[in-house]
This record gives sequence, C-alpha cells and structure tokens, in this order.
Amino acid sequence: MQVEKSWATLVNMQDKPSICLGIDSSRRYQPFVYAALDMERQIIAIGSGPLTEVLAYCAGLANACLAINSPRYPNQGLVAAEEEKQTLFPVPASKRGDLRKVELGLLEEGIRVARTPASEKDCPVWMQRGFKLYERLQRLGYMPYPQVDPHIYLEVSAEAAFSRLAGGAPLFEDDTLEGRLQRQLVLYENQLPVGDAMKFFEEVTRYRLMKGVLPMDGIYTSGELNALVCAFTAWLLFQEDGTAVCLGDQREGEIYLPPLAADVFHPRRVYKAG
Repeated sequence: MQVEKSWATLVNMQDKPSICLGIDSSRRYQPFVYAALDMERQIIAIGSGPLTEVLAYCAGLANACLAINSPRYPNQGLVAAEEEKQTLFPVPASKRGDLRKVELGLLEEGIRVARTPASEKDCPVWMQRGFKLYERLQRLGYMPYPQVDPHIYLEVSAEAAFSRLAGGAPLFEDDTLEGRLQRQLVLYENQLPVGDAMKFFEEVTRYRLMKGVLPMDGIYTSGELNALVCAFTAWLLFQEDGTAVCLGDQREGEIYLPPLAADVFHPRRVYKAG
C-alpha cells in the first residue's frame, strides 16, 4: 500500500516538530548514530554512542520527530500467509516468505533491504537493538506517527530513501568509499548543508594515493549518512508542499520514504553563514 501524506493532512502548523532526528542502528555491534536537522534543514547535531546516550539525547528534546532506520518489530507472517493461500498443496515451511510485506515490495522494486524474520531470536543483532530502542522510546513518552504529540517516531529505510532520492538509480554498497560519496552527493543535491563530495576528487593526487592518504575529512560515515537521510525524510513530512510515501501494513509497521525523484539534480541554494 502506498499513500501520499503531508503534514497538512495529519497535523496542524503548531504541531510541527522543531527537530527531526534520524537514528541509525544498522551498524551491527557498533554504537547508534544520530543526526538532527532543524526545520530550516540545518544540521544541528551529529553523534554516536550506546543506547543510553541516544535515549538521553532524545529525552532532552522538547518537540521532535525521530526517524529510525530499523524495523519496529518482527514480521507478523502476512507474506507467508498470503503465499500459503496461493499454494494448491501444503508445502514445508521455508524462509522465502519470512519477511514483512513492505520489504517484499521494496525487493520487487530492486532495492536492497534486509528481511525481518517472524521470530525475534532469528533477527540480526542490529534489528534486536532497534526493537529495544523503540521500546525504550515509548517509555520516554514517544508516540508512533501520525499521532499528534510533541514526541513522535516513525520508521524509515535509509537504503530505500536514498534509492528514491536518486531516482531509482543503482546504489553502491553503503560502507564503501564510492557508496559514501554517492549518498553524500544525493543529500547535497537535495539541499542539505553537507559538503560537495565531488571535491574529494579534486584533492586526490598521485602522491596521496601512493602514500595511502585520502582526503576523508569532509566525507560522512555510512552511519551518519543513514541518519541524515532518515532525518531528511522526517523533515519532508512536515513541509507545507511536501509529501512522503507511506508503505507497508500497520500490523507489521509502516515505513515512510521520500517520493521517487524524477530529476536527481536540483538548483543548489546558497547557504549563508550565521
């Protein structure tokens, strides 16, 4: 299911959050990574740390929308049940249908997304950490979007968000240098105040390559890029002329994505200091 949603249809102007915080829990055993955007699309914080540090940051936000790159809970067997209905004769259970409906749809689009098993113990460590994050956020008083509350959260697939913003173009692996450069360029072209990743190539010299020294200072990590695209997706929801695509089934957890970009390259706005 795909629905166009915007803040105007769901909340009032005064209910717009002041902060959109993206959280990436997909780095397996590494700390959570988070990035905060204000409503002017400025980056006001980027950090990483254990669950306690992320929760402490979230607890200090007066009015925020959190966008989390992790499933909310395991799949509820909807895909497996649909496959069983379409099968003429009973067959032994397999892992083929062990995923959420939203993941099946994204995989059919050619987007690389992780499959969320039905059993929590079968879920990878980063998913289990995500489940715990959602649980603790609810204890802090955060409510699932689109409920109207000063503290809300929603799920975003960072990989799918980048794919949409790139107009469906193939993405390099997110933890490679080319993948990081590509994703940073996508954010740059969508007016986020990140450095132009093309400058990386201007600073690469024969000498630097021979010495194994690359100009990485202005290039964000994969976790930071994931957190930024999640925050940007949440930001899109609360723009007067903005829309977001809602995918999935409420019983398994819906995700929100940017609309598919028709043109990846946009006129670049000049940001003023101060």
